[in-house]
Amino acid sequence: MDHTHQHGKPVSILRFSDNKEVIVDNRELEKIFNHPEIQDRKVVILSLIGAFRGGKSFFLDYCLRFLYAHFPSIYNPSKHKQSFFRKNDYWIAGRDEPLKGFSWRAGTKRETIGINIWSDVFLHTMDRTGEKVAIFVMDTQGLFDTESTPTDNSRIFALGNLISSIQVLNLKQQVQEDHLQYLQFATEFAKFALKKNLKPEGKPFQNMTFLIRDWENNEEFRYGAAGGHNYINEVLNIKQDQSQELKEVRKSIFDSFEHVNCYLLPYPGEVVAGYKNYDGRWSEMDTTFKAELKNSIEHLLHPDNLVIKKINGIDIKVNEMKLYLQAYMILFQSNEIPQALSAYEYTVESHMNNLIEKSVNDYKLTIYRNADLINAQNRQIVHEKCKERALQQYNAENKIGTAEHDYRFKMKLTEEIDKIFGYFKQQNEQIIKEMEKEREKFQTILDREQHQRLEAEEAKRQIENQLNELRTLKTKMEAEEYEKRTRMLQERVQAEQQRMQEYDSRFKDEQSFRKTLMAAIGVTLIGIAALTTGGIAAGAAAVSETVVAVGGAVTTVGATLNACSIM
Repeated sequence: MDHTHQHGKPVSILRFSDNKEVIVDNRELEKIFNHPEIQDRKVVILSLIGAFRGGKSFFLDYCLRFLYAHFPSIYNPSKHKQSFFRKNDYWIAGRDEPLKGFSWRAGTKRETIGINIWSDVFLHTMDRTGEKVAIFVMDTQGLFDTESTPTDNSRIFALGNLISSIQVLNLKQQVQEDHLQYLQFATEFAKFALKKNLKPEGKPFQNMTFLIRDWENNEEFRYGAAGGHNYINEVLNIKQDQSQELKEVRKSIFDSFEHVNCYLLPYPGEVVAGYKNYDGRWSEMDTTFKAELKNSIEHLLHPDNLVIKKINGIDIKVNEMKLYLQAYMILFQSNEIPQALSAYEYTVESHMNNLIEKSVNDYKLTIYRNADLINAQNRQIVHEKCKERALQQYNAENKIGTAEHDYRFKMKLTEEIDKIFGYFKQQNEQIIKEMEKEREKFQTILDREQHQRLEAEEAKRQIENQLNELRTLKTKMEAEEYEKRTRMLQERVQAEQQRMQEYDSRFKDEQSFRKTLMAAIGVTLIGIAALTTGGIAAGAAAVSETVVAVGGAVTTVGATLNACSIM
């Protein structure tokens, strides 16, 4: 028979080997409980336990139909919330559809082995409180079959009670005394816990619901919750003529569970009970059974009736529940039935270790966050402050157990913190040493760079001095060159002046020559005139003077020409 569901599947987290050893699948457990969507949500766990071939998985599959019709889930997040007050069976969906979910079948052989959890988790926000919860559905191996030992039955019973917040005990026809005897583990656990002065809200378990199938005494106790309430009160009523053992069992059940309920379901019909190939179709059930099945599921899973998992009155979140599950399963891996004392102590230890872990993580977070500011001088002071803060956080938490437990686990917390500080101190000292080495290396580099900088500054200063010297030299050289050129110019000016003087002198000589020449010419002309008028003797004398004058002039002109040629 195919029970494949589109959104989830049953996942085995615990099973028994052939030699009756408990095998825990931590990988599957981590996969479900580590989903990021549910980490900070509080836990609601519906668990069904009871006799094999009693219709446990069948009932759970209809619970899944109801949950998928009303709540979104991890793998079906788009589902819109439906009204919980409709007066019809709308959530049943296809009346001729085979039932999907947990594997089940009619017959004489058991189907579920160990403990299975539905892989999809339902999501809900409580209307009254606004609390966000994650709803888990758990199926367990059938009890009281020919293959299960009393040890197996006790383990399954105990684990179901320890894990669930809503425990449903599925029984056929009536509650028998041996069924109550299997609850003895829970009552022993409760008696031990109550002797240790737990708070009133610290009853070990929360809701126990007896689901009685194939109920035959409808006239005495009517089907449903009301008749079931009257019936279970009758069964658990302590009577004077009962043995002390029976009285203790009944008293312990009431002392162990915060609420005890009961539903009475009629016979489902021949098709459901008698046909091996029946696949869970709604249409093939008897009408009365369908009505009571619908009412029981709607009442059990109504949002107002969802119960958040608590330990000693403290709400448990998904990440914490995973630790409890793992702790319980490790405890039950022994071949012996755990005694009430060991189970109680293990619960106390798990709870207190969770508190220690939270406080230790707070200490580590604080001290490592300030690691860069911590040195050998302030390290102890910072440690004491962080330790005090962690102890204050631990003291503020609600706890399970006695004052002795509180003292013992507080000492454990102190030891854990001191151990972490010792490790941190070693790390810090090593870091300080490394930092000192790095500081020395850096200082060496800094000194070298400082020396190089000073050398560079000195070189710069020397270069600037040389530049200044060059500038001075340049100025000096320019002055000398200026003087040299000035001197040369002055010499040229003097030479030119001398030349000008020579020109002036020559010019004067030329003027004198010109005058002499002109005078000679004049005398000549006079002599000529005398020759003409005075006779030869006077003319000859005049001509002779002219020749003398002309000769002097010629001499002067020659000197002038020589001077010019020299120039």
